[in-house]
Amino acid sequence: MNISVFLTAIPVMVMPTPDPLGFPVPPIILQIVAYLTLSLHLLAMNFTVGAAILLLYSKVRKKTEYDGTAFFLGSSLPLGLSYVITLGIPPLLIVQVLYGQMFYSSSILVGTFWILVIPILVFAYAGFYLHKFKRFDYPKHQWIIISLSLIFMLYVGFLFVNNITLSWSPSEWLTMYSNHPGGGTLNFNERSLHPRFTLFLGGAFAMAAIALIWRGTLFNRWGYEKEGAFSQRFGRNAFLLSPILWGVSAVGIYMTRTESINEMFAEVSATIPLMVTGIVGFVLLTAGIVLSVGRKSWLYPIVSSLGMLIVMASAVVFRDLSRIKTLEPYFRLENVPIEPQWEMFIMFAVALVLGTGLMIFLSIKVFPNIASLSRERFESKLAKN
Repeated sequence: MNISVFLTAIPVMVMPTPDPLGFPVPPIILQIVAYLTLSLHLLAMNFTVGAAILLLYSKVRKKTEYDGTAFFLGSSLPLGLSYVITLGIPPLLIVQVLYGQMFYSSSILVGTFWILVIPILVFAYAGFYLHKFKRFDYPKHQWIIISLSLIFMLYVGFLFVNNITLSWSPSEWLTMYSNHPGGGTLNFNERSLHPRFTLFLGGAFAMAAIALIWRGTLFNRWGYEKEGAFSQRFGRNAFLLSPILWGVSAVGIYMTRTESINEMFAEVSATIPLMVTGIVGFVLLTAGIVLSVGRKSWLYPIVSSLGMLIVMASAVVFRDLSRIKTLEPYFRLENVPIEPQWEMFIMFAVALVLGTGLMIFLSIKVFPNIASLSRERFESKLAKN
């Protein structure tokens, strides 16, 4: 009997049982925490990838007007990647609690590639720091360092898309394991794999654009309107790639959506409000970026940042609803028993709140400092001229 037919007929036989200890708190609480932390993680990841792409573009252009923004982006990359890693831990822990048997199964199937995630991230981190501290000593070779670190990050992002989408597809597991028992496979059978990856790249340009808008606003308030306007225009022009990539990705995902996703649109009442919320966020994001050029008001970078957060949070919730609907034939959160461990969860929540607050505080302190360093670089260039 064909294996895939067998799995389709009896899907529960390939599904490992949930943790016998059950959930430590009601799953809705863990989902809310995951939505928040994953949104922040994706924003940090989008910024870091987008900043690396724009930095590489600035190096390729070899024009002096890009020096200030290139210095700013290069100085921000190590901080951005540290946020990516730190903010990625809570949602990764929660997905292992809620969907552990699915996530571990898919991780085994892509194990040969999955085991490389940590060393690849370390190399990317080292590359960003190498650029930051050696960019003036070896200026001709910086594009190589940036390119390698960017490729490493794109590798990690592509692998995560593979692993997550595979964890939603239990019917594929036994066939994939039979063909590649050593874990040397990727989820290329998933038709939405590449559109989902492109969707992530769209956010990268948007987040890097927002950072440049903030920098440009600071420069305008410091009295360097020409440099400030250039930074804002650079950000605005980079952002224009975001709706293009998002549009292409949306069409690709729509064309490859499964029957379960069609049912979600018809049955889950939250889908339409989520789409409307995402559209409102996109309007705020676009207005904040487009109207910011040449202006000193904090309103525009704040509005664009808020819009991006709304867009990302809407996408994160929508993605989880898609996973829940896709896994319904195999697994339901409500069927897992709850064995309350409130003390442990409270400790986790307190640490999470304090850690997030500290990161926000450090960002408020560090970002102007990085912008100030790029201002000093700009002022020294003016003095030489």
